[in-house]
Amino acid sequence: MAKLPQDIVADILSRLPVKSLLRFKCVSKPWFSLISDPQFAKTQLKQAKSDCSGNIRRVLLTTSPLQSIDYEAFGFGEGSDTNITAQLGYPGEKVPEDDADIIGSCNGLVCIDFDSTNMVLWNPSTRVSRELPRPAPFPEQGTFFYGLGYDTSGDDYKVIRGFISTIGNGNVSRETKVQVFSLKNNSWKEIQYFHARIDIYGLGVLSNGKLHWLGILENGSNKNYAIVSFDLTEERFTEVASLPEHIDQTTSVVNLRNWGDRIVVFNDQRDGSFEAWEMKESSWTRLFSISRDKFPEYEYYPTLIGFTKDGKFLLGSDGRELVFYSTKEDTFRYFEIYDE
Repeated sequence: MAKLPQDIVADILSRLPVKSLLRFKCVSKPWFSLISDPQFAKTQLKQAKSDCSGNIRRVLLTTSPLQSIDYEAFGFGEGSDTNITAQLGYPGEKVPEDDADIIGSCNGLVCIDFDSTNMVLWNPSTRVSRELPRPAPFPEQGTFFYGLGYDTSGDDYKVIRGFISTIGNGNVSRETKVQVFSLKNNSWKEIQYFHARIDIYGLGVLSNGKLHWLGILENGSNKNYAIVSFDLTEERFTEVASLPEHIDQTTSVVNLRNWGDRIVVFNDQRDGSFEAWEMKESSWTRLFSISRDKFPEYEYYPTLIGFTKDGKFLLGSDGRELVFYSTKEDTFRYFEIYDE
């Protein structure tokens, strides 16, 4: 049988999952070289993204130890409650004294924070990890925000580490400091924050080459939510949009998520509904609204982890249970999370 041309072999292999490619490295030296090539890795990633079509496929859980759930490994048919998580452990030989925090993910890479200055970039599929140099410490009193993204223009992965410090007694004033790590340069640098009256919290959501956070805009005694973006190429913050006018910001629990390359606000309206709103060019479209009566009673309010474009939600409750809800079929499935 005649050998296939190299470009056809590369095209076929680029359509395979990472686990298979790791095994196929042992087939021959040419295959090892091909699969190890950074350009091939980019091609394989692009193919995997096109196959994914915006649906969640694998979710990592910040538990001790870290666990993952393969969303495509099961459906919404009949079946009893079961455990569907798989333990991942930690990168290298790291075993944290306290829980490690996943502070960002991008293109299959995960950034893990072990103690606010000890961070690791990790590929759970290949088990390859890289410890980041420690950034300059921030003052102890305050809150952090983080993000991980890919600068397409500079072909560089960047980690964002921000800190909102409280200055003086009684929260007299605030100061925001931001550090950016460049994987290409293997170094941190401090950049200027853009707005003294907007505080951003939590983890950045990546969409179209920019990280996005939910921020709180202070205007006198009033506080309103705002979407803040960070351009990974220009390394600049911008206020993008306010939340949909329909959302009552005094009674809602709001989460920011990405849906493929789109930004989605998940709104837990305490009056009894869950809503999802999609942002398109600074305007909002409501995707769906579900009555809270359809959800089981929780000791804690559920948190949105992810969802698919055909209306399936993945919710978490108090760190011990996952719930999948299908809007189309109006069905629930429950999965326990087991910690050691």
